[in-house]
Amino acid sequence: MQFAPEVSAERAGLSQAVAPNPACPGCPRRRLVIPLLDILALNLMYNGINQLRGHDSADITFGSMLANMKAGFEWDANDWGVNQIGHPYQGSNYFTGGRANGLTFWESSAMAALGSGTWEYFFENNRASLNDLINTTLGGIALGEVLHRTAWMIRNPARTDGRKEMLAMIVDPMGGLTRLTSGDFHRVVEKPADLIPSRVAWHGGAGVFWQGASLRQAQDTAEPYFDLQLLYGDARRGSSTMPYEAFTMDIAVGASLGETVIRGRLYGSPVGDKKAGQVTIFQTFDFVTNPAWAFGGQGFEIETAATQRLSSNLSLWVAAAGGATVLAAVDTLLLPPDGATIAPEDARRTYDYGPGPRASATGELLWTNGTRVNLSYQVFQVSVVDGTRATHVLQRAHLDVRLPLTRQLSLGATAEYFFRKAYFWGAGSKTDESPQFRVFLAWGRR
Repeated sequence: MQFAPEVSAERAGLSQAVAPNPACPGCPRRRLVIPLLDILALNLMYNGINQLRGHDSADITFGSMLANMKAGFEWDANDWGVNQIGHPYQGSNYFTGGRANGLTFWESSAMAALGSGTWEYFFENNRASLNDLINTTLGGIALGEVLHRTAWMIRNPARTDGRKEMLAMIVDPMGGLTRLTSGDFHRVVEKPADLIPSRVAWHGGAGVFWQGASLRQAQDTAEPYFDLQLLYGDARRGSSTMPYEAFTMDIAVGASLGETVIRGRLYGSPVGDKKAGQVTIFQTFDFVTNPAWAFGGQGFEIETAATQRLSSNLSLWVAAAGGATVLAAVDTLLLPPDGATIAPEDARRTYDYGPGPRASATGELLWTNGTRVNLSYQVFQVSVVDGTRATHVLQRAHLDVRLPLTRQLSLGATAEYFFRKAYFWGAGSKTDESPQFRVFLAWGRR
């Protein structure tokens, strides 16, 4: 699939049959009311889905709405996937509805917050969930802008390619539906300049994943997995105040492996005499499940980095980052003993919620032929405010080696070591550790 911007002679005769957005000929027309109607329609749709699934929370009345307005917040006990990826995706619909109608990143962020709030108070009959408000809003912003920009990489309005428009609609349904109903779907016009990335690198991979306390144990757990990595723009260098004009997204899927990790640049500036250093502010989105742990959350980081040319064909990139996870979810290490009888009111979810600091360090050797060696370390702390009262400390060391076989095909191997310790209130501490290994083939564009 070719994501690079395409230049066509057809641009010389671009149609102006529809009044353009003053910002640029190809920018979505600015509409303030339609995103609000989109929020109402989306909430009705999601409520209807819950009713079809038999969820009691979907039975809403004016009385339930009034009761929610009077009541305080709660921490709900929904499934991990619902809270950590389902609600962020729902929030992305509110967000992309705004972006598709010409609203800015920050205005669309307000739409994500409004959609989340109205859903919690008016379209469910239980008390508003504080974790959902945060996950739907912040997660919706991160996922929404990534989906919005990825869809614009795919579509090419200068050629009115219906197949690319349909593929872009799958990536960003709200953007595609808005273009279809507004007539932009068939309008020949330039792609908005601020949605054309400075560069795009991507690869898709398939391989084998192992996990175990030892190499002997790990060899019995082999399973296939697939992954996709997208580097949009260049988050490692350059000045920028445009949110998400550069971001990275990593996705991995396997029987016991699931990851969606996003780092979107909010601000970037070169530093130093030769501008070899870089200071960057990122918004982070984490959804990670594997045999070692389940960790998810919304946060922000400040990163300082520098690039050093070691030879004509070898460079070194180093970075250190620190920040905070506004709200993290992590599976607990302290569960009721086997055979214990648990009252329904005590049958809480098996993961904990809380904020906490986060930090990371990375070093990468990169050869001009595409060979890459990356070593990184991450640490997260989660101070539990709801769940099993504890402080979780999670650490992850990651070594990734990639060797090019052809211009687009490479062979890779990854070794990871997970170590975690939870300090429980009045119950001591508990540790867990897990090495993991991956061997894979990756195909893509550097």
